[in-house]
Amino acid sequence: MNRWQGVLDTMIRERRGALVGYAYLLAGDRPTAEDLVHDAIIRTFTRARRLDDPRAAEAYVRRTIATQFLNGRRSRAVARAKQHLLVERDAPPADQTAGENAEVTRALGLLTRRQRACVVLRHFEDLSTEETAERLGISTGSVKRYLHDALAVLREELRGLDGADDREDAGVRVVAPRGGRR
Repeated sequence: MNRWQGVLDTMIRERRGALVGYAYLLAGDRPTAEDLVHDAIIRTFTRARRLDDPRAAEAYVRRTIATQFLNGRRSRAVARAKQHLLVERDAPPADQTAGENAEVTRALGLLTRRQRACVVLRHFEDLSTEETAERLGISTGSVKRYLHDALAVLREELRGLDGADDREDAGVRVVAPRGGRR
């Protein structure tokens, strides 16, 4: 067995749930998340790369998931054609920590693809603005704008969540970058 096959087996066995949870945050439903993970794994491991480490392999797969999501390679027609094969529709993701809150999932669904990708990479993956821009292939100014617009939508949609009152700062909080400016 090639070394990459062992890395692939380890990654699927130990990290598949986390990958599906990550894709679920982007896609908003489990079938699409499963498709994104499946396609990303195939794309990652069909290329000649030195993938000796499961962490490096997972990083490649996560990046491919985000790219696939943004490119929207899966058309609605293909998804509808596969729908009859699904046993459960909108089942919770394999990673039980992702998508726990239906309100947050619904609010994320209101964002554009770029806004959602920026929010997930910046706040779920905990990447810096510069790292998010690099990962998505856009400028840092664009990331900041997408985050600003997305957080405004999330703040409005999640107002009052968890018993918070209707004050302007309830819900999602925006933390200023290290430079002190937004």
